[in-house]
Amino acid sequence: MKTFSRLLLKEFIPFLLLGILFFTLILVLADIFTNLWRYLNRDVPFTQAIVISFLYGPKALSYALPIGAMFAAAFALGNLGAKNELIAVFGSGVPLIRFVLPILVIASILSAGGFLIEDRLAIPMMKVRNQLSKELLGIQDSKNRSRAVAIAREGHVIYYADYFNDERSTLSGLTVIRLDEENRFFKRIDAQRANWDGSGTWLLEECRVFTEDEFGGIVQERYERYRDDQVDEDPVTFRLDTRALVEMNGTEARQWIQTQKKAGLPYKSYQAEYYQRYTTALTPFLVVLFAGALGGRFKRNVLLMSLLASLGLSAAWYIIRMVATLISQIGIVSPLLGAVVPYIGFLALGIWLFRYAKT
Repeated sequence: MKTFSRLLLKEFIPFLLLGILFFTLILVLADIFTNLWRYLNRDVPFTQAIVISFLYGPKALSYALPIGAMFAAAFALGNLGAKNELIAVFGSGVPLIRFVLPILVIASILSAGGFLIEDRLAIPMMKVRNQLSKELLGIQDSKNRSRAVAIAREGHVIYYADYFNDERSTLSGLTVIRLDEENRFFKRIDAQRANWDGSGTWLLEECRVFTEDEFGGIVQERYERYRDDQVDEDPVTFRLDTRALVEMNGTEARQWIQTQKKAGLPYKSYQAEYYQRYTTALTPFLVVLFAGALGGRFKRNVLLMSLLASLGLSAAWYIIRMVATLISQIGIVSPLLGAVVPYIGFLALGIWLFRYAKT
């Protein structure tokens, strides 16, 4: 069995290294040529353009891992089949799953390593890259926001402002509605302006405060300046955050989703994208499973047919995953189901292919 494992790894590892390097280089070059006209129009120095491309390298590597692994597995098993060396494997009575187990272990390591590369290296470097690119291309990134809305304290404090100024941390045309523990009206505050002065609450200026008296009537009071210890939502909540989830690592993404959920803002699309990170990281294992299950199934044009069949199944996986992400983002299914169910389905398909594979 060790002889068969060495035979497979001798074919697989060189193709894996060359495939990952080749596809990483292709993706980096594609990124360069896509943005080349922008750099030329803004007279961006060549060294700065190279730095931007270098910062894209880890992201390109994370994209290249599943593609390189799939091609390596298909080429390795296709070559062995084309040279009739799989006949010796099948003739010895070794099950196909046992024969391809070494490359499945390598694919599992690639999946774990790809997730760490994405979370610890690619995302931080992409964040720096995007910021540097915006600076060099003169793209403004304002956090100011019109019609800023937030729901805080488990729905008991509701904010609506005509405009939020991020540079000054001010809200204009602010209305705050407070509810009691039984979700009944407690207080309404209309303020011309609100300033965040670092004290932990908003300083409300030129405001009217409406409360209910003991007879159920509404009482209005006017204040030049007014504070309420429950009106303390952090200014970050009101920002027009132009960052995409792809610029946040796992910890930041979870915190951002919780912030959106707490503020009563749409969050399921972010949650769907966040869960898809895990199934995307497991893609190298899945595509190698497909390639391994299809090894030795074809009698003619073995290399070409193995490659095409593996490529077809992998393409179907990516398409189904994209569709599942879309329907989970619009709320047809939960984000968790949209991420997990397609992967379990294709994993079951890979196992089924192994069960009925030639051996």
